[in-house]
Amino acid sequence: MIQLEYLSHSSFLLTCGNTRIVLDPWLEGSAYFNQWFLWPVYPGNLPTHFDAILISHGHEDHLHNQSLKKLAKSAHVFFPFQWRKGIKPYLNHLGFNEITEAVSFRTYELNDVKITYLAYSLESVVVIEYQGCVVVNINDALNSNHHNVADFLLTEINKRWTNIDYLLSGWSGAGYFPNQVRYPGKNDIEIAKLREQYFANNFCRFTKTLNPKISIPFVTGFVLLTEQNKWINHIKFPRRKIDQYFTEHYGNTRTKFIVPYPGDLVVGNEHKAHSHLHQVEEEEMYHLSYEHYKLEEQQVNTIQPVNQTEVGKLMKLMTYWINHNKQLYSETVLQDAVFSVFLEDAADRLFINIWYENGVFHLDQSQQPLPNRKALITTQTNRLSYALQRMWGGDAISIGYGHIIELYDEKSLEKNLDIVFTRLITRYPIAKQDLIKNPLRVAQYYLRNPTITTLWLKQKLKLKAQVNKYPYNERDHWFTYSKCDLCAVCKMPVVDNHQYNTYQTAANY
Repeated sequence: MIQLEYLSHSSFLLTCGNTRIVLDPWLEGSAYFNQWFLWPVYPGNLPTHFDAILISHGHEDHLHNQSLKKLAKSAHVFFPFQWRKGIKPYLNHLGFNEITEAVSFRTYELNDVKITYLAYSLESVVVIEYQGCVVVNINDALNSNHHNVADFLLTEINKRWTNIDYLLSGWSGAGYFPNQVRYPGKNDIEIAKLREQYFANNFCRFTKTLNPKISIPFVTGFVLLTEQNKWINHIKFPRRKIDQYFTEHYGNTRTKFIVPYPGDLVVGNEHKAHSHLHQVEEEEMYHLSYEHYKLEEQQVNTIQPVNQTEVGKLMKLMTYWINHNKQLYSETVLQDAVFSVFLEDAADRLFINIWYENGVFHLDQSQQPLPNRKALITTQTNRLSYALQRMWGGDAISIGYGHIIELYDEKSLEKNLDIVFTRLITRYPIAKQDLIKNPLRVAQYYLRNPTITTLWLKQKLKLKAQVNKYPYNERDHWFTYSKCDLCAVCKMPVVDNHQYNTYQTAANY
């Protein structure tokens, strides 16, 4: 029998006899340049000694530097094998010596525990087996991926594990889309709730397909504290109502739903609910989080004005990286790159205007945005500087809710210009360069995952000029379709989301 203890966010402690395994430990501190704050937090002293640490992917809230530093370095760390190098040196630098880059569909043994990774691109599903008990942790690997990717992995899981005891899954949107995209006539609250329903509905679909004995939704355990983003905390689909939603729209099942809070245990079919939060309404929990992070909330909402010297440094960084990143897109896409960035922490009202002309990006400063702009991005100087000074720093802007982007017309939506402009002003490794730099590793990755890697290559390489254009991933539908049509496209039932979440206005935040 496996005992599960919910620690926080996406992290569980699995006790398999004498073997202790922790999943995706974000156990303390903030993430994404002090924009995500862990909530709810673990009561009491956090465990630090584990036999193994299983990390599903490299996002900061799963591969959390501050948390990993606190853990005993005797643990065996597992991470999915990827075409990019770098994870071993990083973990070695933190003090870990026993590291396995797990190849997809290959089973590894740790004492008497079996561990199998099923990876897609940079994310993965992790399966843990012990004495006939099976835990499938799909985390957030499937919720926002394409239907064919999710269906492929679900089919493979069903082939290999016909009797699943526990299904672990997070949902809720991690990233700026669609909540940070402003568009004329868009109802931010309604669209945000529909997006939350989309993720919750995917969780129910996965549960129906895999038919586990127990399904454990843990959502995303963090809060946003900036005044302009606090409303996003309140529109999440409530976990306590997921069994009601499942019964109404997917029918009866053998599956039992368990909703844990940090410190809770799951042993067999029994939920040992130790957390006092079970007596607290979900809406009230966020107000408790604001009290818990009162000092941090004050700090993140106090904007420190930056001077012209700091803005000048940012301009140099932006000029270099935008012209470096232009290789990501075809000339057709780049011709639409006319946009402005408003720096809300500049001492004076300041816009950085950006346009593409004669094969080069040009930037200047002004007190007014470009009149012919396709979009206006609002962010802060220090946040954008952070995003450009570190590899993967762009996560602070995109995943971290670090900017708001206004689009003005349907063509810009159809062309996904929010993706283009966000990617141009942020820093990430470029896949094409890694493919050239590490051909042997890339070949190994492809040969071990031919079907699913082909899907990824199609998205990243063959459709370069179309910027994430798939018949089933039309992002503009979230802004231009009616609720009924949007639900039909997303293959989810039309419901009155007010019956699940009564939050109606962002006016107070």
